Amino acid sequence: MISKMTHSGFMLAVFLAIWTLWGVSPVWGSHSDSNQKPAPAAKLQAEALVKETEQLYKLVQEGKVEEVKQSLRKVQQQFEASSFQGLTTVEGIQALAETIVEMKETTARAQLEPEQWMIAAGKLRLAADSLTHPKDGIWLQYYKVLREDLQQVEISAAKQDRPGMKAAFTRLHDHYELIRPAVIVQRKPEEVSMMDSWLSFAKGAVSNAPYAEAKKAAAQGDELLNLLFGKKKDEPVLAPLGEARGPWLGQLLLPAFILAALTFAGYRKYKGAHDGYRPWSP
Repeated sequence: MISKMTHSGFMLAVFLAIWTLWGVSPVWGSHSDSNQKPAPAAKLQAEALVKETEQLYKLVQEGKVEEVKQSLRKVQQQFEASSFQGLTTVEGIQALAETIVEMKETTARAQLEPEQWMIAAGKLRLAADSLTHPKDGIWLQYYKVLREDLQQVEISAAKQDRPGMKAAFTRLHDHYELIRPAVIVQRKPEEVSMMDSWLSFAKGAVSNAPYAEAKKAAAQGDELLNLLFGKKKDEPVLAPLGEARGPWLGQLLLPAFILAALTFAGYRKYKGAHDGYRPWSP
């Protein structure tokens, strides 16, 4: 069973499953993978995984550690037995695998670090949901949150408030980390890489670049967010409630629940590869 595997052993199993099921060519993770028409079996498998992650998420909210462990075993078994061909890329499958591993690790520390446990459950829930909802995944609701974080970076830059810029950027990064697995599941690898590169650049900019450069970096980030979320300029940040998928109140509770944990825990501080500032362009 996967639950008894080490982190590296689990990821190796995922790699081999991808190689066998997908017939991977040397050009991996191209967006053409996700453009294939999903097989009926893949859809059913994905829906079953989503259903179980929903149950797991509810159990985490209720603080039922032992029940979560049982549910997590089911999630792992379903993931191992599934293909997801045509639903996501190789990178998307790997991102899902990593959220399962993170969920295992945080469940083992649930009593000591309940906030990180809740956040890991949210990441898994969002990633699984994006697998079956390419156009209206719950993760898309975070656009408004990220835009507000970015605006705070700009406002602090205009005020020449370095601590304020850093705090706003940290919130931006933490919020993006929460949805990043879901983003990888549904977006092109080059779009994800572009956002990752900008985050590394922006961290240096808000830390020690001139305020004008930090403000410029924020403007570049705004353009990238629009690209990532498929937004146009002046488009409403949230769809009307009548157009939202499913029970909108339940959907909105997910972001609120996780964001509260993020605020309380200061989850996963950003670790950029380069702390210094260097000019960046897309």
